[in-house]
Amino acid sequence: MRFEPRRAPLRGGRHCIIRKITREDAADQLRLERAIVRARQGIVKHEDELPADAAAYAAQRDRAGLTATDGSALCVGAEVEGVGLAGEATLLRLRPRMVRHVGILGLGVHPEAQGLGVGRALLERLLEWARAHRDADGGRVRRVELYVRADNARAIALYRS
Repeated sequence: MRFEPRRAPLRGGRHCIIRKITREDAADQLRLERAIVRARQGIVKHEDELPADAAAYAAQRDRAGLTATDGSALCVGAEVEGVGLAGEATLLRLRPRMVRHVGILGLGVHPEAQGLGVGRALLERLLEWARAHRDADGGRVRRVELYVRADNARAIALYRS
């Protein structure tokens, strides 16, 4: 299933473009993750745990399976005017056949874009893809799991809504 870019409304009359992330976005992804980690709100990483550069970041994502093109993973980003890559969401399906119907969700929004609706736009688009996507053998995502820190009130509110 193709993933077409789509415009999504945000608060304050703004909008974002939700699009598939590619390997060429590694530098922007690393900048985004650094900004999120530096904000120290609801995140489990420290800055010294991040890759040193875009090439190392891309290689790390390759090893994690996040750049797979076989339907086992999808990574989407939200581009916001004036911010650039303002958020990213990933869905990584488990590999063993017995649990291949499970997808692990990851979501991060740039601190300057939090509260605009970027996280909601990413989540809705990613879940829409998960509901519609079918593997060549008919398999699909039936359950989405996520991990969130108990002190990340914004994320918890989004996931509960």
